Amino acid sequence: MSEVEEVAFARLRDYTTMGIGGEVDRLVFPRSVREIQQVLLSERAANRKVKVLGAGSNLLVSDDGVRETVVGLKKNMGQMVFGPRGGVVADAGVMLPRFAVLCALSALSGAESLGGIPGTIGGALVMNAGAYGQTVGELVEWVEIVDAKGELHRVPAKEIRFSYRTAEFPVTGIIVRAEFRLRPGRSGDSFFRMKALNERRRASQPWGERTFGSTFRNPPEGESAGVLLERAGMKGAREGDAAYSEKHANFMVNRGQATASQVLRLIARGREAVRSQAGVSLATEVKIWGMACD
Repeated sequence: MSEVEEVAFARLRDYTTMGIGGEVDRLVFPRSVREIQQVLLSERAANRKVKVLGAGSNLLVSDDGVRETVVGLKKNMGQMVFGPRGGVVADAGVMLPRFAVLCALSALSGAESLGGIPGTIGGALVMNAGAYGQTVGELVEWVEIVDAKGELHRVPAKEIRFSYRTAEFPVTGIIVRAEFRLRPGRSGDSFFRMKALNERRRASQPWGERTFGSTFRNPPEGESAGVLLERAGMKGAREGDAAYSEKHANFMVNRGQATASQVLRLIARGREAVRSQAGVSLATEVKIWGMACD
């Protein structure tokens, strides 16, 4: 039995795009589906809970850290295999920009809008990530999941309920890989589209800053969360080193040494400001570990 790679005394701020988060009891980086199964079985036997970490985007971690075992997929679970008829199998730790670029190099079209999202395949599937009118769920053929007993399940797309920024799977566990179906295209056209979309992102979002991306989900009707926050006067608002971006009011950024507590206070301020100004109750899009946000 192989020894799973483990980091002692890890601080999750070193593994999140926001740069916030305290220590974790145990952080492991499995190199295969077999090792993921091994970790889940051992943690179940020890009665320890498990959390899954992708790229650390869309995530806010408590300053006090978390007591669970954290399984990191980005470091070692990054293989992609190209099959016939536009099929692409990708491990859960594959970064979306890499996925989009390699698909474009293989003259496959359909993943271009994912190229500017700083997350992993696994994280994108969990929240049905998307941009510019497309979501990752639209491309899925099947998803493989390891459950708490270490059993591997292949779930066809028709059994997954994808909706706005969420997905419901018939099996609970860790997503380990998935197959996507893309259409034939031309590499040059794909790269041209990715460049154009990324230029739009740079113009409207805090590109290159420490952020977890969108703070709130867009309401089902009416204006976007960013517009509502801006109208409520939250653009540029701060709590310590946590701030709503001057570029996009729904993007929170870490200006220096922001803490999770400061971020939570700013989330509460933004929600209350929008509720008072527009009568809309915003739901958080960012995932929160170790704290309550309501």
